[in-house]
Amino acid sequence: MTFFRSFLPIASGLCLLAACQGREQGFNTGSENNAPDKDAGAATLPLAGVYADTVPCNDCQGIATRLILKPDSLYEMQETYLGRPSPANYRRGPWRVRGQVVTLEPSGNDPVRRYSVEANQSLRLLDATGKPMSDGAQDYTLNRTSDSNLSEVGTRREFTGKYTYQANAASFVECGTDKRYTIAPTSLNADLERRYGTTRKQEGQAVFVRVEGVLQNAGGSEALAVEKLLEMKPDPICPQNQKQAFQK
Repeated sequence: MTFFRSFLPIASGLCLLAACQGREQGFNTGSENNAPDKDAGAATLPLAGVYADTVPCNDCQGIATRLILKPDSLYEMQETYLGRPSPANYRRGPWRVRGQVVTLEPSGNDPVRRYSVEANQSLRLLDATGKPMSDGAQDYTLNRTSDSNLSEVGTRREFTGKYTYQANAASFVECGTDKRYTIAPTSLNADLERRYGTTRKQEGQAVFVRVEGVLQNAGGSEALAVEKLLEMKPDPICPQNQKQAFQK
């Protein structure tokens, strides 16, 4: 069951939003911005973080929603329908920001979803006409949480970036932030090094990796402790540098 089946009838047209929405301007660039219709690039970084709240539901007790906008232009969202035995709805994919609008690429059978960026950087769901969703005194707003610093030591999440192993040393450069981390010792390091050796095109060349891990403090510098290897590819191309169909 998708998120929008639980909304009021006004939400049924949300999938038309992409067609209804006009050209948008770069986030925080002002009303006189005449830039072409393209992503705001580095403007996504101030919005990267965790947003959560319980939004209205017309046939349940509410939908507990947690949205992570990651600096690599990928998002993860989990929605739990309170008072129902059904499992949580999970979706993921690329996100972008144009003007004051954050767009989440469709995931599975779910349509495109868009949010307006409010003054306090909360995200308010928009309907098919580009107007804020509302249900009487309630609205569909996700608020930025206290754990929105995705680069804080102790943060456990999914990371995408460029991995290199050379001269008995490994490093990781995160997509979106270009922040470089050393690789902390874990039981997966040997497997990472072995996979790197069979994946890279030439010695010393970076490869693209997607991992689950936790940030640590190692001797005064930040390190990434890899807990699970999800993907490794020979071409070190970050998600935000790939042309997404929903951006056309």
